[in-house]
Amino acid sequence: MAELPSKVVGVYWTRWNFGIHLTQVPQAYNVLYLFAAGRSGDVGGIAWGMNEIAADIRTVRARGQRVVLSAGGAGQEISFSSREVSRRFVDSVVRINTELGGTTARPAIDGVDFNTFESDATPNTDEYLWMFRELKRRFGQEFGITCPPAPWKTQDKAMIQEALSKDLMTYAGPQFYDGRELADPAYIIKSTREWVEKVAGGDASKIVVGFGMDSGTNYSSLDEVRAAWRMVEKEFPTIRGAFLWQHKTDFDRGWAFAKQVAPLVMENIVPDQPVPSTLPAGTGRRRRQSRPRVR
Repeated sequence: MAELPSKVVGVYWTRWNFGIHLTQVPQAYNVLYLFAAGRSGDVGGIAWGMNEIAADIRTVRARGQRVVLSAGGAGQEISFSSREVSRRFVDSVVRINTELGGTTARPAIDGVDFNTFESDATPNTDEYLWMFRELKRRFGQEFGITCPPAPWKTQDKAMIQEALSKDLMTYAGPQFYDGRELADPAYIIKSTREWVEKVAGGDASKIVVGFGMDSGTNYSSLDEVRAAWRMVEKEFPTIRGAFLWQHKTDFDRGWAFAKQVAPLVMENIVPDQPVPSTLPAGTGRRRRQSRPRVR
């Protein structure tokens, strides 16, 4: 298992859009988040259950893309109130890895994305740190630990700051979409600065910027994403990267993010290609399943 890339271009592959196969996601995306393993059974337990994509996972990993299991999501927060609950979560990750054809020595996944402190859920720092350590103990020190926090939540920042300072989390990716003012470029720059300087201790390589590209309110256009990224990278040249919510969004736009944002992130020259301002006829726009962020 290789560690997560030093420069990240990620995308959330949403299970309800399975008709766009994992193998169809362009290689410009080097981190693919499987969204999502939800709550199952006793508190702390999670399940993926979509084991038919195991072959696709092997294919994309063989061509150099990393696959990260995202756990939680809207309405799927988990309160890690005890070690028993935390251990049940870790055991579930091990089971899912086995179901996908992996072992602890040769995992089928490259990490876990903690999307479990949703909405008003407050992360229990001690239990999160224990889970991060335990996952690395079972799968190896290169096993990735990531999360997509709400940019403004003080409780999230405190836990993540502790995890990053102890090198237990690979990176955090605050998400700038689906909430009031979150897609405002000025807010993205200001908040990213706070995350780099205060949460990551000045180490921009521990922060990834999360974008939502959509024509809806509180989402960014392609041009806005590109402009915001350029400003972020100008101030923080070592910023870890960017991710997009979600793969169908980019598929509907001819993989515009992969073609015109990914090269920027990877520090290549991007040709100014015309991108349709509206979706092709008949595609429709699929909104993210409710993931409100109330400030």
